[in-house]
Amino acid sequence: MRKILLATTALIAFAGVAEAAESPIQVTLGGSVDFRAALFHEGNKIATEEGSRRHGDFQTEYALTIAAEGKAAGGIEYGALLDLNNDQKLVDGNQYGIAMNQAYVWVSSAFGKLIMGDELGASSLFVMAPTVGEGQMDGSYTNFTDEATLAEFKPTYFDDTENDTKVTYFTPKVGTASHKVQLGVSYTAEDRQGTVASLYERTDGYKNQVEATAQYTGTIAPVSVVVTPMIATGEGEGDKTASTNRDYTMWGVGAQALYAGLTFGGSYVDAGHKGSAPGQDLDQDVWTVGLGYEIDKVALATNFMSGEGYYNGLLGSNDYVEGFNAVGFGATYKWVPGLTTAADAVFFNQDRGGTTKGNEGHVLMLTQKMAF
Repeated sequence: MRKILLATTALIAFAGVAEAAESPIQVTLGGSVDFRAALFHEGNKIATEEGSRRHGDFQTEYALTIAAEGKAAGGIEYGALLDLNNDQKLVDGNQYGIAMNQAYVWVSSAFGKLIMGDELGASSLFVMAPTVGEGQMDGSYTNFTDEATLAEFKPTYFDDTENDTKVTYFTPKVGTASHKVQLGVSYTAEDRQGTVASLYERTDGYKNQVEATAQYTGTIAPVSVVVTPMIATGEGEGDKTASTNRDYTMWGVGAQALYAGLTFGGSYVDAGHKGSAPGQDLDQDVWTVGLGYEIDKVALATNFMSGEGYYNGLLGSNDYVEGFNAVGFGATYKWVPGLTTAADAVFFNQDRGGTTKGNEGHVLMLTQKMAF
């Protein structure tokens, strides 16, 4: 009840300063089409499909975004965003499907910004090793790997593209011209997305998830710095003696330094008991480091990610990944505004310990993207 009252009080505070709109609501339409040609290989295959593993394919991902924005006479701004996407993880492998990726309303004023709906949340402030184009270690290379044989580690450990229905508040950026701090806090009642309301306790998943991220930006000429500490907690649902979703508290920090077109950055996240079952008490963490460079129409990046943790959906008797390493190389060239060619390469290896077979391989991509 307290969480609901706090969110309601914040909304009333925003609404109280609103006045009649100065101008009509502006609606914009945008999106992107991304064509990918990939060569891929994994050393570990599903036994029943040993002879049928492919090593190359094409893929097209597209998105359609509708945004609306208005401004009241008192300076308050408000709006909504709807993003539709055909990403295979959103549409359960249906190659012709399209699903809601993000859908939210927002209100912004001198008191900060309040966002309500399906969106990224406070974790959007978190920084890690720099990436370009398709994202290398944190990108779309996992569209060409098998989730039954390769763990999908992310720099934030949990999926940093998670768009569960939530409420998020971002403070204004406060400080001096050279040093500013912003805080974001999100609350997710249930780890679901869209119109499904949870009327009963589930047997798995998470509820009452809270995440908070602070972002410091500063300049000590000629270097600019970004530092982002974060913490997140959640309650597991279902039978705690059998569920793979124990209560968890996770924390981390990310940082980047920018100088003369170069960006050096990295991150570390301790995931606690996130996604683990009773008795699964080994360490779960992930760290990244990388370097990026931009000049004119060219952007380059190389990055490295290493992690360990439980992935209970993997085939085999051992659910613990003792070591996961991925190194990525990326390059983009922007021909004209909106039209970008990218080359992306990720090399990975995975060690699950004991007699469980390891896995190593690569994904090489050449992509053409049009954003509008």
